[in-house]
Amino acid sequence: MQKCDGSVKYYGKLSNFMLKNYTVMDNADKMERVCGYLRMIERTRLLKNTIEELQQLVGFSVGSGNGLARKGGKSLFMKDAIFRELAHIVRQQTGLDLQEVLDAYIGADRICKRMGNVADPELFCQHLIWHFYADNAVTDDIATIINKVEAEQLPILVLLILKLLPRLSAKGGDVRNILQDYRRLFCWLSATVNKDILIQKLPLLTKIEDEIRHNPDSMCRIHLISIANQILNSFGTLSTRERISISNKELLENQFAPEVDGIWTENEFSTVFWQFESIANGYHLYRWQFDSARKSLMFTKYFMKFFHWADGTMALVTHPHAIHYLVSGKPMPNNLFAYLDCQIQVDDNRNQVCAISFNTQSADGQWFTLRQLRRSEKEEFFRSLLDDERYEKTNSHASDDYEFTLSLAAITGDHLYISKDETTYYKVPKSLNNLLEEVGFNSNAGVMSFKNTSDGEPATYIVFDDFNLYYDISTLELMAEHQIEVVDSISV
Repeated sequence: MQKCDGSVKYYGKLSNFMLKNYTVMDNADKMERVCGYLRMIERTRLLKNTIEELQQLVGFSVGSGNGLARKGGKSLFMKDAIFRELAHIVRQQTGLDLQEVLDAYIGADRICKRMGNVADPELFCQHLIWHFYADNAVTDDIATIINKVEAEQLPILVLLILKLLPRLSAKGGDVRNILQDYRRLFCWLSATVNKDILIQKLPLLTKIEDEIRHNPDSMCRIHLISIANQILNSFGTLSTRERISISNKELLENQFAPEVDGIWTENEFSTVFWQFESIANGYHLYRWQFDSARKSLMFTKYFMKFFHWADGTMALVTHPHAIHYLVSGKPMPNNLFAYLDCQIQVDDNRNQVCAISFNTQSADGQWFTLRQLRRSEKEEFFRSLLDDERYEKTNSHASDDYEFTLSLAAITGDHLYISKDETTYYKVPKSLNNLLEEVGFNSNAGVMSFKNTSDGEPATYIVFDDFNLYYDISTLELMAEHQIEVVDSISV
């Protein structure tokens, strides 16, 4: 079986019902299959938590002896139409392909039957996820089934083992407490997907928890499958440095640079104004607060990138303090970055961006309170303040401030050369990490310098930002530890 690479490969396809098999099946086989699907939907309470709710959905009685599979009598067309409509509803509400979910459910149930009971279901499922989504070694408890599980079956198999979905042989009836099932799933997911990632909590987990709090009516078993699939795939993109580098590449392919350099305001009468400054890999976004009486300008410098995403635009804004977690390799608190939905408005007459609105995607990003910016009509005035030497400019996060220079000079078979100055280079061995073999001249690689660290000492790092690799070269001892040398020529 192929391991899960963190991308939604299976449940997002918009195939027509039975498209793959219809051409080779006779009507009797087709009738048997569609009736089996309809009975399964009803028996597992997959779409609705109670028979009464299912009856409201389909608009007719689904009582004992009068189930979904009996509707339409002997008409394959009518039964197929019922299934197609249910599949359409599922696709609209969850993005899942109903037939693929049912086929995966059947396959996962067969695996459960062969497995029997496991001693520690939660740990067993964690070992499955850490192996398939995070490349962990095979543990003894999962060794007998890993070659039997297909990737599309894995989220459903986990839910079956955790008893959050019923076995196909079960006759449990209506769902007793779907909220409790969600709580159990989130508790298990939190312990599973927040392990050994570069952030303290998976952002999508927080986002989905928020969505359910605001829309509790969405809770049902097929939605449970959907969110398990989404969260596990998201974990798969962040679970190792190798997978993060793949995700970063996908993000970079969607990154774009709108022409937003200049002065912006939320309110022209405020003493606060904002400044976008384009840099090699994104933008510095300054928040300036001026005090005319004290002749002072206090600023905070954020980092921001824009991406084309789904059907719109997304921005990622990073708090200045986040850089210390990145360079140290410590898990970053979720309140140091925010994913924002953006709407960019263009003035056709001036052919320039004139307004940007922001909306945080989850509660983790609520710390970034900016909601709308417009190009300032008083740009010249604010520029004059920035140029006025009588105004003292004070960085509110001076110990977090750094300079990052893209300075990859050469790539050889065994080394990367980063310019130190006009005549010397840092010679970095690729053997430090296998990801360094993937560094190219389009990579964000160079030197990062901190002038004012918390202990008062300057610090310098060799940075491969796309791969989250940061090497401290502040002292000769640290350079020697990483086998990084300063040389005056490039050796092929």
